[in-house]
Amino acid sequence: MFGGLVGWLLAVAVVLIPTFFVGRYAQTRPPVLTSPRAKSGFGGVMWLFLAGQIGWLLTLVWQTAYMTSELWFMLARNSQTMQAAFVAVVPGLVSIIIGVWVIWQIAAKRSPNAVAFAVVGVWLMGPCVAMLQSWYFGLALTELSLIQLFGWSIGWSLYFALSPRVALTYGTPRGKRIAEGLEM
Repeated sequence: MFGGLVGWLLAVAVVLIPTFFVGRYAQTRPPVLTSPRAKSGFGGVMWLFLAGQIGWLLTLVWQTAYMTSELWFMLARNSQTMQAAFVAVVPGLVSIIIGVWVIWQIAAKRSPNAVAFAVVGVWLMGPCVAMLQSWYFGLALTELSLIQLFGWSIGWSLYFALSPRVALTYGTPRGKRIAEGLEM
């Protein structure tokens, strides 16, 4: 029981430490727009998105590193499996690149494009890669994994589209209307 608790605390720390530093950096970047009626700048629920993305990214790094190490042993035994090994590892590597890109867009960029890129990136690294891997390898995705992947993507897409904080922080057209007092 004690070992499980330590492992769980270590996993939380591995996610929260980079989340803290990336989030603090994001807070140094000023919002594009401000309004006396709505908050702007990195904060609030955006911390949850950042922590989730960092956790997801670190999980992908761990899984891809594990798969890659196993594939080296497989390739040493049978060099004809190179294509299968390549197809197994590349989606994970692409997802890692997209994950870093999404975090960079949200933390460092302040433009409407950053929000759009983040939404597209969440969909690409989540449901799209999972469906591609499932289709190629013929493995069935569980209902829980589908709910998690699509729930995460849909939830954050809606948040980025509807949040006044996001609209003001990244200067979307809706943010301009909020800053002018035309919308809330």
